[in-house]
Amino acid sequence: MPSSPDPAGPATVVAGRIRTMDPARPLAEAMLVVGDRIAATGDLADVRALAGAHVPVHRAAGPVLPGFIDSHVHVLTAGLERRRLTISEAGSVAEVVDRIRDWLAANPGHDWVVVGAHFHEEDLAEGRLPTAADLDPVSPGVALYLDRRTHDAIVNSEAMRRAGIGRATPDPPGGRIERTPDGEPTGVLVERPAADLVFSLIPPPSAAELAAALDEAQRHLHSLGVTGASEPGLFPHEMAVYQDAWRTGRLTLRTMGMPLADTDVPPGRFLRGLGGLGVRTGFGDELFKLGPLKVYLDGTGGFGTALLSRPWPGTDGYHGNQTCGSETFEELVRFCAREGWSMAVHAVGDEAVRVALAAFERADAEWPIRDLRFSIMHCYLWPSAESMALAGRLGVLLSTQPSMQWRVASGIAARFGEPAAGTAPLRDWLDAGVTVAGGSDGPDFPMSPLFGMWQARTRRVRGLDAPLGPEQAITAEEALRMYTVDAARYCFADGERGWLAPGALADWVELDADPVETEDERAGDIQVLRTVVGGQTVYAG
Repeated sequence: MPSSPDPAGPATVVAGRIRTMDPARPLAEAMLVVGDRIAATGDLADVRALAGAHVPVHRAAGPVLPGFIDSHVHVLTAGLERRRLTISEAGSVAEVVDRIRDWLAANPGHDWVVVGAHFHEEDLAEGRLPTAADLDPVSPGVALYLDRRTHDAIVNSEAMRRAGIGRATPDPPGGRIERTPDGEPTGVLVERPAADLVFSLIPPPSAAELAAALDEAQRHLHSLGVTGASEPGLFPHEMAVYQDAWRTGRLTLRTMGMPLADTDVPPGRFLRGLGGLGVRTGFGDELFKLGPLKVYLDGTGGFGTALLSRPWPGTDGYHGNQTCGSETFEELVRFCAREGWSMAVHAVGDEAVRVALAAFERADAEWPIRDLRFSIMHCYLWPSAESMALAGRLGVLLSTQPSMQWRVASGIAARFGEPAAGTAPLRDWLDAGVTVAGGSDGPDFPMSPLFGMWQARTRRVRGLDAPLGPEQAITAEEALRMYTVDAARYCFADGERGWLAPGALADWVELDADPVETEDERAGDIQVLRTVVGGQTVYAG
């Protein structure tokens, strides 16, 4: 054990049942916190003797575990959506339109309006998405943009007019403008390049609005036991909001910010353009650091645009969308490997996963990538055994989102039938030796890590009575590890976070039950009692 703490330094003994995630001492009765670090763990008597009689004892109200880390959550969007109209559940196109009409009536005077649109076409009685024809009658004079997880968008005619989208507008590379049989745009814009035709015109939130959104999102995430996060796909002005919160002491959520690759700009010029944010992945400190470059390679499963080796059912041979062209993607991969940057690739379908890993392997032959921790995100539509084995050999990490499966898997099952049972094969990824980090992809999906652990253990999905693919379930210990030790590794914070061990940061949660000792079906009911970051309470229920 280390020597006794400086009597003048702030110190606390935390007493209770502590699940440390430290292989050297998996369970402890107490831990000594000095400043923002853990100084010791062990038996209560030993830790109290080490601390000295003057050090106060905090007796935890429930089991203590490492603070949870969300490896893929859109923090700023989560904060913004708590302040704007968001439609996650709707039963019909008519309901969507009514809710937008009512919100506009209650909030007049807007020029542009962004709506969080997290519903799917299979949720709606009409079996289709709203179009401009549905939206126009309730939004005269307002440019309306329904944001579908930063991938797709639904816009009204006024928004298309301002963007100059008409019959003659070509599909942008990597995107598609949905059209009626006679060629008129419907207002549905498929994938980011198409959505950006309109999104790029929307006045961005002010720095003050983004700062308020960050403050609000932090509070919410802390209430879920989240002490750290990876935010994928940030623009430079969003990075600046984090840096300002970091400088002014308002940042309490330890964050790895991933810049979003601009695939229209040569990678060297883009990364140099990040200016004061640093020149290598890992810039920053334990509160905020620059993470991997994020690249969109394909679409999504829920929207039917993921890149597959088989055609999507009900289409004329459509295999999905490749958002980033092969030549550009290869250039980005090679640049990052050569220059020492990490890369995180959005790849949902099996073909997108194959394309990404094949490019990684080619780059690895010249510039080994293992220490750079290249990663793939989502990867839930039938990745092949060969792809999983290759990821294991290359040291590529996976960021997975069990709560996304709870939300979208039933729709995919209805579309594909029996093969859908094999979506999100967590058991196979782990057996292939791949580090799997847990996340939520919130705010589109439930952001509670405890909910994600429950889904990963039970394989329960919305709308189905029986588990989907129960053979791909993982154990309680593995599920907890995804949101602690392995998420910390994903965030370049292994050893610092994700466990409660001497020298680690003092980030922990108190729960009303230990998820490892709680039966699978009840694991989602566990409540967060307290969240602590750096020894300071940031949430108390």
